[in-house]
Amino acid sequence: MSKSKFLLVITLLVISIATLSGAMQEGSTTLGGVNGYVTLPKATVVDSDKNPSITTGYTAIFSIADGFAHIPFVLVGFAKNFEASVAFDIDSDDFDLMVNAKWRFVEKDNTSVAFGLTGEALTLQTDPDFAFLTYFATTFNSTFIKWPSKTTLLLGYTFTRDLNSNIDFGVGFEIPLWQKAFKGKVNLLVDFGNVSYSANPSGGIAKDRGLFNIGLRLLPLEFLPSTYFALDLGLIDIFDHQGRAFSAGAALTFRP
Repeated sequence: MSKSKFLLVITLLVISIATLSGAMQEGSTTLGGVNGYVTLPKATVVDSDKNPSITTGYTAIFSIADGFAHIPFVLVGFAKNFEASVAFDIDSDDFDLMVNAKWRFVEKDNTSVAFGLTGEALTLQTDPDFAFLTYFATTFNSTFIKWPSKTTLLLGYTFTRDLNSNIDFGVGFEIPLWQKAFKGKVNLLVDFGNVSYSANPSGGIAKDRGLFNIGLRLLPLEFLPSTYFALDLGLIDIFDHQGRAFSAGAALTFRP
C-alpha cells in the first residue's frame, strides 16, 4: 500500500471513530499537560467524579531554533473540581520539571472560574533554576467571529529568581470544526497571550511580546470501556520565525 493510500485509510478510520463514539467534553491538554488549549489552560478541569481520572500522554515539539523536544505527562482529575499533573520538558541539552495544580471554585451554567499554579524546576542538568506561575482563568461559551466557541480569559503572574517579569495575560478559543462532517468531535484551537506553557518553553518564547498559536484537536473518544483517546496538532508562535514550532501529541484517559 502506498503512503498516500495508507494516510487516507487512517484519516477515514479516525473520522469513522469520531462519528460513532461519544466524547468527553474535557481531558485534552496544553503542551504542559494541563486541561486547556495549545499553551493556555482552561478554567474547566479534566472530567472526574467519585473516582479520579488518570490521563497519560506525550507531546513532541519541533522548533526551528532548538530542534526536537519531548514532553511526557501524567494528569489526575479528582473530586470533580481539582486536577494536578506532572510533566517533563526534555530536549537534547537539558530537561525541566513542571508540577501543575488547578482548582475550579466557580461552576455556574456555562461559566467556570479557576485558580491555577505551576512550579517549575528548570535546566536541571546544566544550570538549575526555578519559576512559579500563578493565574486566574474564566471559561465560558461565546462566539469567535460567528462560530460558537469555548472561550477562556487568563490573568496571572510569573515569579522568577530576579522577580523581573510581567503580568501574564491570554485569551483562548476552542471552536467545533465542520460539525456536520465530524459530528462535533474535531475542534479548532486558537490562543494568544504573553505566556507560554513554561517559563523555559521548547517552542515559542513569549517574553515581552505576544504569542499566537493555532491547533487541531480530536476530542477524547471512548474506544474501550472507561478509556478515552485524544489527539492534538499545533502550530506555535506562528508569526515569529525564531520561536516558531510544530507540536503533535496523544493522550489516554482512564475514568473508572
